[in-house]
Amino acid sequence: MNNDEFLCISTDLNEGQFREVRTTISSQTRFLVLTRFKGQPRAWLNVCPHQGRSLNWAPDQFLTDSDGHLVCAAHGAVFECAQGRCISGPCLNASLTAVAVEEREGIIRLC
Repeated sequence: MNNDEFLCISTDLNEGQFREVRTTISSQTRFLVLTRFKGQPRAWLNVCPHQGRSLNWAPDQFLTDSDGHLVCAAHGAVFECAQGRCISGPCLNASLTAVAVEEREGIIRLC
């Protein structure tokens, strides 16, 4: 991975917000889900472990429940934001694939 790959400006990712970003990982174009949880940016591949579909219902549009958890638009799997683990739905206890990110100098990047 290119550890200098820009994902977004820090101020463009609010606490509890979910964003979709496109990046290159191991020479392949991939889509990521970014969020900020307890002040820290988190990222996962935008792939539900249930059936491999994207989590969003439209480009950069994600569903959440009343507790701010990420909800897969295809089958309703619910993921907590600390580790990306499914806490309800068809893939209970499965996890999203984490992608390491860092935030420095006002920018969120792959690391």
